[in-house]
Amino acid sequence: MTATLRPAESYADAVAFTDLRTLVTPYQVYTPERIHHIWQVTPAHAYAQKLVAEVDGQIVAAGRASFNTWTSEEGVASLTVMVHPDHRRRGIGAQLHRELTDHLLGHGARKIEAWGEDETDVPGFAERRGYERTFELRYSKLDLTDLAALPPIPDVAPGVTAVAFSAVEPEAVFAVDAASVVDEPGNSAADALDYEEWRTGVWDSPSIDKEASTLVLVDGVPAAYTNVEVDRRTRRMWSNGTGVLREHRGKGLAKLAKAVAVRRAAERGVTAAYTSNDEVNKPMLAVNTWLGYQYAATQYSYLRTVNPA
Repeated sequence: MTATLRPAESYADAVAFTDLRTLVTPYQVYTPERIHHIWQVTPAHAYAQKLVAEVDGQIVAAGRASFNTWTSEEGVASLTVMVHPDHRRRGIGAQLHRELTDHLLGHGARKIEAWGEDETDVPGFAERRGYERTFELRYSKLDLTDLAALPPIPDVAPGVTAVAFSAVEPEAVFAVDAASVVDEPGNSAADALDYEEWRTGVWDSPSIDKEASTLVLVDGVPAAYTNVEVDRRTRRMWSNGTGVLREHRGKGLAKLAKAVAVRRAAERGVTAAYTSNDEVNKPMLAVNTWLGYQYAATQYSYLRTVNPA
């Protein structure tokens, strides 16, 4: 079956995109406002392409491709394809993938990363197109309906305080995020984070909860953070990044930041928290286990390396 592909631009397209993502990956948390915001603020040099696939006027699949602007490595790109379960194995995913791949290759992609669950179709689909499995990502869920079930806020050393994002300037959070994200596991280092891009894409996100999002200060200096995004419709939150400066690791600051953040989110009506962590990131997995997170799903990174002509 051949679907009609067209660019995704409108808010209505963002709604369809979000609905499809929620159906395919219910352990991720996105809102139409967040998706549409990403589309609007993605920088031009990311060469982003967003497509939806229609059959009889109905959106049955969607995809997005763009270059990674947070790394100094040239030609690093990512690609996502989602197909409604009722319309799989009809060639629609392959059609979307081909169009998005051609777009990336046309702009000089050297590495293309995609993510997928270990379903029967995913590994074969990826391998036939030159991808190799690299990283394993664990998704976890925390029930926030019973505050009493959460562990107590950990004791802190003198001079350590936890404050909401709403009480600080964005530069304070950026300083920790930009320094700590470099060490996150991945196929390419996030070593070129631009402040203005970060501010429009992260700080100005319509889904960010700046009361639940938490910055940890040591003697008044930013040292750790956790960023919370919330879908008020479903009362779910997403941990959109947690980081600690190298010189402050091993002091329980990530545990403090996350413990404060999930409690604040629960007090503001959130009933479930979701997060993801690379399986090699044992310290953060230990923090999540302590908080009470339970396994939700596993995705794998698939990487295609393009040989230069």
